[in-house]
Formats: sequence, C-alpha cells, structure tokens
Amino acid sequence: MTTTTTTSSIAYALPLSLAILSIALYVHRRYVRYASLAKAPIAPAHSFFLKYFGIVPPPSEKETHDALSHFLIRVGRQDTRVSPVSVCWSIFGTPLVIVNTLKGIKDVLIEGQSRTSRSKGKAASVEKGPQVQRGMMIRLVHHLVFGGMNLNNTVGEDWRWRRHVLLPSFQPKQLVPHLLPYVASRARELLDTFTRAAASGQAIELDDLFTDLTMDVINFYLYGRKDLNYAIVGGKRNMKSLEVWLPFGLNRTKWAQKSFKPSRDRLKHFIHDSLDRALQDYHTALADYEASGTPPSRRVYRSVAACAFASGRYGEDRVDLVNDLLALTFAGYDTTAHTLSFCFAELARHPDLQEQLFQEVRAVLGPAPLDPATITAEKLAKMPLVTAVYKEALRMYPAVVFIPMHVNRAIQVDGTVVPEGAAVWCNVRGIQMNPALFPEPEKFDPSRWLRPVVVETTEDAAFDHFGTDTTDHVITPDTQYTFPDLPFTLGQHACIGKNLATLELRTTIACTVNEFKFNLAQDCIIDTKVVLTTKPRHGVWVHFEKRT
Repeated sequence: MTTTTTTSSIAYALPLSLAILSIALYVHRRYVRYASLAKAPIAPAHSFFLKYFGIVPPPSEKETHDALSHFLIRVGRQDTRVSPVSVCWSIFGTPLVIVNTLKGIKDVLIEGQSRTSRSKGKAASVEKGPQVQRGMMIRLVHHLVFGGMNLNNTVGEDWRWRRHVLLPSFQPKQLVPHLLPYVASRARELLDTFTRAAASGQAIELDDLFTDLTMDVINFYLYGRKDLNYAIVGGKRNMKSLEVWLPFGLNRTKWAQKSFKPSRDRLKHFIHDSLDRALQDYHTALADYEASGTPPSRRVYRSVAACAFASGRYGEDRVDLVNDLLALTFAGYDTTAHTLSFCFAELARHPDLQEQLFQEVRAVLGPAPLDPATITAEKLAKMPLVTAVYKEALRMYPAVVFIPMHVNRAIQVDGTVVPEGAAVWCNVRGIQMNPALFPEPEKFDPSRWLRPVVVETTEDAAFDHFGTDTTDHVITPDTQYTFPDLPFTLGQHACIGKNLATLELRTTIACTVNEFKFNLAQDCIIDTKVVLTTKPRHGVWVHFEKRT
C-alpha cells in the first residue's frame, strides 16, 4: 500500500514540478532577463504560431487572405510615442520584438550590423562581431534551400569576403553598360507578346511573364550567356518552382533535406554547366587583357561569374561559388517580377495616371516601336514618374514584409533596450502603411516620391552606390519622398541586386507604357500572399491595347 501511494505521489509531483519550473523560467525570462521589454505594448497577434511561439506562420493553401501583412499593418499603427516596439511573448518567455519606427529600424540594420567590439585576452583582442545579425530562422531556411553556406546565410568574415567579391558587379558603372542592352532587348520580346495579346483581345496573366523576364535577366548577367542549358532542370519554368517551409531548424537534418535534395542537385548541375560556359568567356577576356597589358585594377568582365573567377577567392571545387550564384538567382528574379506585377496592376486601375506616365515616357523615348539600342540610362533618369511608380508599388506591396534579425548583444532601438538573445522583426509592411508617415496609405499615389524641387546632379538618384545612408529618420507627410528603399533593406547587408532590379523595373514600365494602354480583366482581384516574398495571390490578368 505504501509503495503504491509513493508511486502515485511521484506521478502527480513530477508534472507539477515541471509546470512550476516552466512558470518560473517564463517569469524569469520575461520580467528579469528581458525586463526592459516588459512594459512594451503587446502585438495583437491572432496567429497561433505568432502568439505562442513568436515565429512566422507557415503558408497554407487554405488561407484566403494575407493574415501576416494585416498583422504587421495593425502593429505598425500602434502608438510609437508610447514605445517604438511591440512584442509577441512566446510560451517560453522569449520575445519577438517588432520595430515600428524608422529610427528604430535604422538602429538595428545600420548601427547594429556595423558595430563590433573586441574582448581583450592575454595574447590579443578577439572581435565579438556585430550587435545584431541575420535572423536565425531565415538562415535555417536558406540552409535548406541552398544546401550550404552562401551570401544570404553567412555572417562575419564568411559573409564579408563574398560581399567584397560580388558587390562591384552590381555597381552602376559596371552593371549598366553590360546589362541594359540585354534588358532592353528582352523587354522588346515581352512587348511582342503584349502585341499578340492585344490582337487576340484576350486577357493575359502578367506575373508568369514577368518571372520569365527576370529569370532570363538574372541568369544572363550571372553567366554572360543566353545559350544556357535549361534542359538540365527540365525547362526554364522548373527554375521557378522553389517554395519550402520547415520550421524549428529541422532543415539541417538529412531527413528534412532528403526530398528536396534531388531538385537542388539538378539546379546546381545547371549552375556548374553555366559556369563552364562563363569560364570560356573569362579565359578569352583574360587573354585579351594580358595581351594588351591592361592592369588587373582596370579589367572589367561582362558577367558576375567572370568577376568571381578573376577574384581568386573561390575554390576550384566551386562549392561556395555555386551556392552564392544559386542564392543570387532566387533573390534576383521573383521579387522583381512580383513588383512589376503590382506596378502594372495599379497602373491598370488608374487610367489617368497611366496617361500621365505615357506623356512623360513618350517625351523622352519618342514614338514606338523603339529600337532597344536607343534606350539608355540617361533617358531612364529623365523619367522621375516611372521611378515613382515602382517606389509606390514597393511601398504598398513590399517584396519583403519584415526583416528578421537576431540580437547578439543588447542594443538601443530608438531609446528602448532590446536585450541579447531577442528575435527582431523590422516591420517594413507596417511602417510603410502608417498614415502618420504616408497619408491615405491605401491609396496608390506615386506623387509621394516626386521631389518638389528637381536637384541637378550627374548621378542617377534611382541607383544605389552602397555608401553611407544619409536619409533623415524623421519622415513627415511633406517629406515622404526622402523615405529610404526599405524593402531592399539598409546598411552593410543591403540587397546587392537593388540596381539590377531598378534597371529592369524602369525599362519594362517605360517601354510598355510607351506602346500600350492596359486595364484589368473584369474579375481580376488584386491581393497579396506572402511565401518568403510578397506575390499576387490570384495573379494579375490584364487586357492590352496598342496605342495609335
């Protein structure tokens, strides 16, 4: 009897002890370790994953509306005078800190990623790294997708040398002369498709067409060739079917990667084959440079791969190079394609704006049809409304709705201390739909981005030279046009493909509007869906009409 009673007592005591320990741990974390956040407003989360675990909900085919974006917009409209951040507390007492002010976002992305400290030992000091780094979850997702270290999931020196090698290829002085002629000619092919659609009178879906365009552009620039062997992956469209979701770090296991590995291996086989072609061009250019005595500092190559070969930093096994090019491929096509789709959706909704844009474009480019060779960067720079259109689309439909970060050491975020170990989301979607910064945020209004006084300059303001951020963190309705390009992120880790995207966006919009009128199909509904990036949930169906 005594033995039975003792066993029964233990059976009750153990769960009770675990419950008490869990509560104590929760209280300690929330009110001691993360005490500086204890009084921050609670983010109004309805999602089970956000509310109890502080992680982004997995995408679901049953979802009928963009719950994540609606959540971020609600949070972004909380009173920032009370606190610049909102918090989701997990059941473990750990915080997801959502930053809702531009000053706070800059503190994280610019100051937090650039500040390093050194701990002094007996022999030498040791660099402790930045205060914040890329979010843990997104790095794990990238590990699954790309199967190893790459530009998008590394930190510290592993990231730094990659950035140093790859960034020059995306600076305007190298990008524009080598890529603009191809973008213009590829846009001409797209206009031929629109011509056939106009003749048939049938609506066509734009998002697929734009993903074809942007996939062609990124692969041409990565390898410098049009004759890539897409048959390796079963056709070009198979390059665009990469959507994965495995939470909680399971993607590091062989079990989690088993089903995805064959597809990734085919993609990497395609990249190896493309690199072989790019290497031939590199050796030809190298021989010409050496024969002419051109010093290495003045040698310019026509592809990203050739520049990577010339750097000598990548190993002969190409493992790191293949991973980096795979990462650049998927970072460089879908975000731009979806942004184009939203641009055209809004222009189709606003015929008056479309006509205003046409007047600007026709005055600069001249009558259609255009010879692609006549499209220059100088002409694109003379069309500020074209730039304003894609900036407004990125405001309303940012490709990246939040930027996930992880706090390595306590950081001041617009006056609030965010302790070590916290997860941070920079709320892009919320701040860009905040009426205190952008009046009538639901209204598509490109005039927000037009400067009241045109400043004469020799540089194209739409291009990024990746220097020090000089924008003010105080934005008012009168200075909306000074708001930074937040969807491309800020600071040292700003998207290196921004200038490539800008070139594609402006060229495609200008060439199309110069030649066509267009309107939405009758039953086309424009809505968003977030699967790593923001995409049109139902596509964008448009009728085209040739201008006379």
